Amino acid sequence: MTEDQNRINRMEDQLIDMRLAVSALLETVTQHQRNFETTNHRFERIFTEIRDIRTDMLQMQSEIRGLQTENNRILDILQNRNPEDDSST
Repeated sequence: MTEDQNRINRMEDQLIDMRLAVSALLETVTQHQRNFETTNHRFERIFTEIRDIRTDMLQMQSEIRGLQTENNRILDILQNRNPEDDSST
């Protein structure tokens, strides 16, 4: 074999190696993109759940305040207290 043929063979081998490396890099990028999208969807679901939980908590707090007000009103009635009496104390 001549030196030129050896050089051509080496270049062909290097080209094959580079194509394989690029192919592996593209597969790695594709896998990372899929992982990122999966993680992003999970975060979106978690944030939605947190927002729903917060809404439920605010509703419960409002209901608890209403119950506390109603309980105070009932206690005032049972103790024969006038709610206006408390404001003058």
